[in-house]
Amino acid sequence: MEFTEEQQQEINQLIVQEKAKWENEILSPLQQQVNELGKYKPADKTDKEKEIEAKEKELWQKEKELTLKGNSLYEFAEFFSAQNADELHKQIEQLNKILQSKKLNNTYVPENHKPADAYSKAEKQGDTVTMIGTKLSKIFK
Repeated sequence: MEFTEEQQQEINQLIVQEKAKWENEILSPLQQQVNELGKYKPADKTDKEKEIEAKEKELWQKEKELTLKGNSLYEFAEFFSAQNADELHKQIEQLNKILQSKKLNNTYVPENHKPADAYSKAEKQGDTVTMIGTKLSKIFK
């Protein structure tokens, strides 16, 4: 479909008018809102601030390593995710409780353990009178 030159000019003029209307009604308010929001954007960190943060992280890692070494838990260092000393101490306490309960559960418990009777106690002490008495008491029961 082809337009005459007058129609084409009319169409172009309508396009320019609608574009100007869109810029005034929609684009300009959006740009103003973006500018206002830009005021609340946190300031970019300076190189000095970045260096300080890196040093703080490095210092925290060293403190964490020393604390874990002091508690004999250095081999578990990768499992600790604490961001400060209080959290680290809480995590250390929890791990120590778990390890302590595992130690108690892993101790040797004999299956066929017989309690010491009066005869074997007397035998260990060399008390022959008590040994004979226990044997006789079993006979007369």
